[in-house]
Amino acid sequence: MLTKLALAGVKNRRRDYLVLLAGLTMSAAIFYMFANLATNQAFIKANAVVKSASVVFGFGAVLLALITIVYIMYANSFLLSMRQHDYGLFMMLGAKRRRVGQLVFLETLILGTIATAIGIVLGIVVSKLLVGFLLDQLGLHLAHLTSFYLPAILFTAVLYIGLFILASLFNLTRLMRTTVQQLLHADQQANQPKSRPFRQFILGLIGIGLLAVGYWALAAIEQLQMTAIPLALVTITLGTYLLFHAAVLAVIRGLRRTTWAKKRLNGFLLGQLNFRVHDYTRMLTIVSLLFAMALGAITVGSGYHRQMPMTADSLGAYTVAVHDANAHQKRLIKQLHVAHQVTYTQKVQGKTTYYNAAELKAQPFQLIKSMQSSANGRPHFYTEPLAKFKTSGATQLDFIMLNPNKLGDFAAPKIVSATAFKQLKGATYRVTTVRVKHMADDLAVLKQLDRSEQRRFPQTASQLTIGTYQSFEMMNGIFGGLEFIGYFLGIAFLAMLASCLMFKILSGAPGDLRRYAMLNKVGVRRGLMRGSLAKEIGILFAIPGIMGVIDVLFGLQMFKPLMGKPMSPYLGIGTTFAIFIGLYVIYYVITLGLYLNLVMPRDVARD
Repeated sequence: MLTKLALAGVKNRRRDYLVLLAGLTMSAAIFYMFANLATNQAFIKANAVVKSASVVFGFGAVLLALITIVYIMYANSFLLSMRQHDYGLFMMLGAKRRRVGQLVFLETLILGTIATAIGIVLGIVVSKLLVGFLLDQLGLHLAHLTSFYLPAILFTAVLYIGLFILASLFNLTRLMRTTVQQLLHADQQANQPKSRPFRQFILGLIGIGLLAVGYWALAAIEQLQMTAIPLALVTITLGTYLLFHAAVLAVIRGLRRTTWAKKRLNGFLLGQLNFRVHDYTRMLTIVSLLFAMALGAITVGSGYHRQMPMTADSLGAYTVAVHDANAHQKRLIKQLHVAHQVTYTQKVQGKTTYYNAAELKAQPFQLIKSMQSSANGRPHFYTEPLAKFKTSGATQLDFIMLNPNKLGDFAAPKIVSATAFKQLKGATYRVTTVRVKHMADDLAVLKQLDRSEQRRFPQTASQLTIGTYQSFEMMNGIFGGLEFIGYFLGIAFLAMLASCLMFKILSGAPGDLRRYAMLNKVGVRRGLMRGSLAKEIGILFAIPGIMGVIDVLFGLQMFKPLMGKPMSPYLGIGTTFAIFIGLYVIYYVITLGLYLNLVMPRDVARD
């Protein structure tokens, strides 16, 4: 009989259970996606930059595990808030406390196991799709990166099922110690914090001080080395918590004294925030950190993606060099946005390459200035008189590496008169150097052109890079891992923060259901109720968002040593922020819609 009643209760709340199951499933999927990268030793060892970031993965795994624990606590709170009234009714009807306790234990464990299993499967599918999409968009190849990785599956399953067993035991213990009356009326008990202005002021100052230490640690990462990350993690987390704890109550007290609090349902809104402030402080701290990590990861990933072509442009005088261009290569060159193009005749005798002085005089070979002499971060080019070029410019690698055979001794080419050049015997080539305006605009065509040249001269593939496009390819192989990880983890953390914030908010839905029903009965207009809900949830989304943006602006300092001039972690940050905040607003709209369906009276929700 008790089982039938329990199943009937689940059936009546199937929409709430689907919301809860979806959130837990998403959490397990996100954790698996991260574990797939963090535990895949073959992937880490095969990718040099990823290997150097393995310590960051370690801290990230610990932080994500802590966030997962908090998340499951929120989900468990949501489950209890939905069912505790039903459990109280069961005991009122004569069910034994021990029997109800077994029901609570099994219900929590079964729900968690199902969510974990579905989440792992979803994580595998999403990893495959997301990894394939990102690698295709970024033009990367990362060795040993697979969506199905057994150690990551076992790690995720053991952690989640273990946490759900602990959650089940917690629910069982709480049920055994709670009276029937408390179960029936638990959602009507408010958490009214005591007002201690001086103490909150001191805590706020301490929070600001801890945040300052954390931001300084990130900026001083070259001096502090690996101690900067744990120091910043601890101080920023504690500082954010203390600042939120002090600021939220102070702001609420200040607003209550204004005339704004007496208009519409603003006083009701402040009351809602006031009695939930302690739980919201913990949640806001976690979400602000997730927001900062998600936005920071995507910003760094997009920064590498955007700036690597710019950096490669500064490494040489030309983008590609083509020898004896065939019809296909000529068509490809016409598709490029060419900034400078020149063709020279070469003759190769033994290990020496000869050039016609007349051609070099008519079309001087352009050399690149050092980046220190470029004020705007863009490369500058110059030419030299032929006499000087023979002794200095001709010895630079840009010019030497035009040799189609890549002899390996790096002997300086010889520049002879037109008459002497005509009398020379040996293999003759026509080499065309092309420099594009912006490499990022022509990557697809440059890739085809470079592959075509390497097929015709295969001995060049394993030698030094020829032109800035090959330098870009080399950089992509080195830093592409960081670029991929930035996007991958940014998307994962974005989904995690949205789920965490969404389900913490939804866990208060059962209590709000009665409150809004009362407002509806006393004649409050439905538009005012919707507006109050929109403001309340909007505030809860805005506070961690603002703090997260501040964290990112300071946190990007730690990437300055990795992004030397002309690269910068702040370059193009506005576009990334706009896209990310747009996605965040979409999550807000979804959460608001879910909450309206959960708490608004049915006749109100339909209008």
